[in-house]
Amino acid sequence: MKIVVDHLLGSRRGQRQEFPAGRVTIGRHPKNDIVFDAHRDLDASSRHAELREQQGKYVLCDVGSSNGTFVGGNRVSEVVMETGQAVVVEFGAGGPQLRIWVGADDAAPDPIRPGMRFPWRWLAVAVLVGVVTALVLLRLAK
Repeated sequence: MKIVVDHLLGSRRGQRQEFPAGRVTIGRHPKNDIVFDAHRDLDASSRHAELREQQGKYVLCDVGSSNGTFVGGNRVSEVVMETGQAVVVEFGAGGPQLRIWVGADDAAPDPIRPGMRFPWRWLAVAVLVGVVTALVLLRLAK
């Protein structure tokens, strides 16, 4: 088994890391296996999460982070990783994102497609600002 981690968002965006089977720690502290930038990835905690083997399966566990761990927009404390299935994980709302894949040594995850995930919340903010601006201008024109 091997673990492949692709950095989707955050200071290490575009980087890939591979690990042999075993425990993998994640956070801003330099002693973690996956280290986020201590000054730029502030939504991630110093010791945020870890991937560990439990009863023959890999489980991603939040280890008491302040801002939470999110999968699919939902805050989670544990996520069971299915072999060969990539999971996108966000460390703190708006924080760094990883695509984590656990699988056989002779297999690999699909490559990352450029623009794989669009930060929709920024589009929503831009639309809201545009609507409010238009309403203010309409009121001033009367």
